[in-house]
Amino acid sequence: MTAEERVVADEQVTQGRHHRSTYIVAAVVVVGAAAMGTAAIVDGETGTSDLLVAFALMLFPPLVGAVVALILGRRLIRRTPPTAGADPATRRRIGRALRDGSTDDPRLDALARREARLRVGQRWLLWVFAAGVLTQLPALVSGAHPFTRVLAMLLILLLVAAAWYRWRGLREARRYLTGPPSQP
Repeated sequence: MTAEERVVADEQVTQGRHHRSTYIVAAVVVVGAAAMGTAAIVDGETGTSDLLVAFALMLFPPLVGAVVALILGRRLIRRTPPTAGADPATRRRIGRALRDGSTDDPRLDALARREARLRVGQRWLLWVFAAGVLTQLPALVSGAHPFTRVLAMLLILLLVAAAWYRWRGLREARRYLTGPPSQP
């Protein structure tokens, strides 16, 4: 079993423990949101049948939201980098290996390569940041209030900084992936 296969096996064990509690929490949130919504729209003179109909109608939006969140959450968990669950020292070592372009530890190399592949796969985020900057330019140029211009400028600066950080990580990832893998 290679180091990367061990990491995947460890992730699957960790994910399997939390499925039941995730569904229980989601059900409690859905029922709680429906109960609070029903209490907000029903007055004191509503009959039992009207109350049940209102509760059933209020149950649909949080139920749809919970199903979507669980489906998207499961997909995001599969794409979560292996460094997300690692201890801080390991995360620092992976970051250092990506910056340096290589490492001698095969386990760390497998984690760093997976992190690098994830970064390369998320290069589309640079386009999202560019689109965000472009949407703020009209507010910056023709903002009616000075406060609008200040907020637009602040958002542009944050988006440019995030894009630069992502671009730098993408460069590091590409450089790391072009290097030879570490041998055990």
